[in-house]
Amino acid sequence: MDFLDPVLERLITVQRPKKALPLSTRLMWTALAALVYIIMTITPLWGIHRTTPTGAAASIFYNPLVSTIFGTTFGTWAQLGIGPIVVAGIIMEILQFSELLPFDLEDKKDRLRFSAFQKLLALVMAAGEAAATIATGTFGQLTPLEAFAVLVQLLIATQIVILLDDMIAKGWGFGGSAINLIILLSITRTFFVDLFSWSMPTFPNVNPADYPAMQLPLGFVPALAVAVYNTLHGASPGLLALLFRQVPPSISLPDVVGLAATLVLAYILVYIEQMHVNIPAAYTQYWGFRINIPLRFMYVSVIPIIFTAYSLILAEQLVAGVAALTGGISPTLAVLLTAMTPARILTPDYVVLHILLYVALATAFAWLWGQIGGIGPDEYAKSLTQSGLHVPGFRQSERIMARVLRRPINTLILLSGMIAGTLAAVGDIFGVWGSGIGLILLIEIGLGYYTQILQEGLMEAYPGLKRVLSQ
Repeated sequence: MDFLDPVLERLITVQRPKKALPLSTRLMWTALAALVYIIMTITPLWGIHRTTPTGAAASIFYNPLVSTIFGTTFGTWAQLGIGPIVVAGIIMEILQFSELLPFDLEDKKDRLRFSAFQKLLALVMAAGEAAATIATGTFGQLTPLEAFAVLVQLLIATQIVILLDDMIAKGWGFGGSAINLIILLSITRTFFVDLFSWSMPTFPNVNPADYPAMQLPLGFVPALAVAVYNTLHGASPGLLALLFRQVPPSISLPDVVGLAATLVLAYILVYIEQMHVNIPAAYTQYWGFRINIPLRFMYVSVIPIIFTAYSLILAEQLVAGVAALTGGISPTLAVLLTAMTPARILTPDYVVLHILLYVALATAFAWLWGQIGGIGPDEYAKSLTQSGLHVPGFRQSERIMARVLRRPINTLILLSGMIAGTLAAVGDIFGVWGSGIGLILLIEIGLGYYTQILQEGLMEAYPGLKRVLSQ
């Protein structure tokens, strides 16, 4: 791919800081990146004629998985969110693992070319997605000038997101990637709306007068205030209506059951995140000084859950597209389509299929990411061996270390995928706020940030400890 080098070299990029920045400065730049993206979510696209999607587009852009995973906001500069970057990253990882790309990631120059090619692919995918969105009339009927303006705006927005990601990844910001930051912002926004929104819930083809659940404000706190007022004055809907707010067949609004399910599932996730499996090891250079290598019980969960969500989005749209082309949908496909949707549905067929679907996909993607994501036993053994560690009772050898780690790591990869899939599906069934997948991502990313802040704060407070660990 040498012929692409002139293009890759001209891509806008962020230079690394000349020296390592203190934690406070990196947190400031991270907050700035968050502010930039928040501004993008409230900046409307110039030239569009429709502020809400209708028809087939509504099922895509109102899909909670789309807005949660990709951080999208319809009709704004965050229209595409992080979708092009995430998808480009997935494609590049798969192609690299399949040895279809001529990049040697051990070589610094090839790593830079790989990163640049991924950015170029993200821009190409953004252009294709923007063009398809415009061509399908999602924004209404646009003139050629308006269509061109929208396309340019979406490409600029994608470039901004790429630069934000580049800035954080290269040491200006905190957390290693803007992807996690934007996902965290998106989920937090969902929780904020579920808690405090004063707007009244509206849904297509649904009459609010028919359902007490829709006669209270959307947000839980204002809905609680109105319900308490109505109860004290003998009016309806009262507090009982807030206990379980469901609009048939599957629309759930923030209620007591959902709040309780969210708190319980969050506690379970935090508890599981504290669990570790210890592998005994010893430092050769420190006279056999022994330590335990803690492997997280949830060894891999964020990436498989993102893959699962993206696969469900694609599959749902594929089934809907087949139904549109054939003029109908078979009962079997209808059941499968329902099972793909994150919703609070308590029928036995939905519960069983939803859980099985999530578990199967999350486990499969966990195993796939364990093979291609650089977190498998061979890669882990290589890093430990380079740190001077070996397994007690065995000579220092990368091959022996990999053999010892293979069983526990592979087991943890499969278990973490199964647990993540199960908790995500159960969360949907009980109506947790932000969907089961959203809550898992919120806990995982939030705990990751918290742990990293503690570690880096400790290193800054005790520089000697950092030197010892680096050795």
